[in-house]
Amino acid sequence: MRRLAVTFAVFAVALLVAGCSDGGTVTMPEVVGKGLDVAISDVKRAGIDDKVEVIGGGMFGVVDKSNWTVCSQEPQSGAEVPSAPRLTVDRTCGIGETSSEEPTQKPEESEPVYSYQGPQYEIVTVDRNQGPAKLTQYWVYTSKFDDSTDAYKDRIKMIIADIAHAEGTDKFIVEVVTDKEIAQAESPSTYESFVEEHGIDYAIHTIPQKEKTEWVASYTGGFDADAGEASDSAKAFEVIWFIAADAKIEKWKPEAAS
Repeated sequence: MRRLAVTFAVFAVALLVAGCSDGGTVTMPEVVGKGLDVAISDVKRAGIDDKVEVIGGGMFGVVDKSNWTVCSQEPQSGAEVPSAPRLTVDRTCGIGETSSEEPTQKPEESEPVYSYQGPQYEIVTVDRNQGPAKLTQYWVYTSKFDDSTDAYKDRIKMIIADIAHAEGTDKFIVEVVTDKEIAQAESPSTYESFVEEHGIDYAIHTIPQKEKTEWVASYTGGFDADAGEASDSAKAFEVIWFIAADAKIEKWKPEAAS
């Protein structure tokens, strides 16, 4: 009689266990966005004993589960699990890469690339440390301009501004001529060789005649002629037009590249 009772008790426990196992519904947890190691752990805790199928993992597959993120899952969260769950993984899945918040700081706008658009010119010679202000003097040759209007002045200013951009300063001297011999005869660097080649009489009598029409402009930046010294004041920057003929002075300075 006791043996029969024990047998019946064991059978009843077996039925109870079987009833709990077959009657319960197992649903898929939400694991998208989690690390693969955490996702697999959540799946196991949900009562899903089937082996999780992992899709992705790069060329060498998943080596360290914590380095991979679940991008999608099958079945979806809350759905019944009829077979082994499938998790697709990647390094980041793009999660958190976009934001609806306005940026706290606008990106800096790139400065426009400088491009010289003026007339062609040639720097014939350069003299350093000229005058009390110790300025660099550029002797520039360019083609003749139509001087019937003031439009040529803008063209010459473009040449001066190009030198300022290259040098990174507006403090220098530029002599603009349309005859190279003027530059060679007037520049301290080439005067002696010019006289040796052409003779002193040519330098004294012919060159001044050329200068009346071919020496078209002279820019000085950083020297106050009235005070006779270097200066940063506005009056220390000027262009003299037709300096050897009917000279006209304009206060102006180019924009130098920083």
